[in-house]
Amino acid sequence: MVDSEVDYILKMVALGDGAVGKTSCIMRFTENRFGEKYKATIGTSIAVKNIQVEFRKGEVSKTQIVLWDLAGQPSYKDLRSRYMHGSSMGFIVYDVTRPSTFMNTYEWYRNFQAVCPTAVTVLVANKVDREDRLVPEEAGVMLSNWLGLKYIETSAKTGKNVNEMFIECSREAILKDYT
Repeated sequence: MVDSEVDYILKMVALGDGAVGKTSCIMRFTENRFGEKYKATIGTSIAVKNIQVEFRKGEVSKTQIVLWDLAGQPSYKDLRSRYMHGSSMGFIVYDVTRPSTFMNTYEWYRNFQAVCPTAVTVLVANKVDREDRLVPEEAGVMLSNWLGLKYIETSAKTGKNVNEMFIECSREAILKDYT
């Protein structure tokens, strides 16, 4: 689904363990809705959204983001590597209520960098609306600084910072790859 009226087409992959909110972030961004029930992604699903990106003061581009939602289950590891190829952006998500998902983010980062070493990558702490948070913001900031990644805290449920994450990644990718 390529729109001939766009200036840029960017591929972005969603990475992270199962049930961290990758699909929910994409759904919030593309459809402005949130589904309460968890439904595991099987293999991959693809969504497309056209946005306006101001990448320099007064310079706006029509940008199409093709979002590849990759399954987080370990059995899909080989398939994920193939689907990552050609990505100009990636977001690695962890669930702030499940420390094990945070501990696995380095492996997600390492695998993505092996395939797309120059892609714009952001570390996403999701579910920050929850009262049962166990991974503090400082841990995410420290890891993102160590890896040299942008860091953002989101809630797919409330929409907090979700659109900003996608737009900022797109802006960076355009500046990096096209200007």
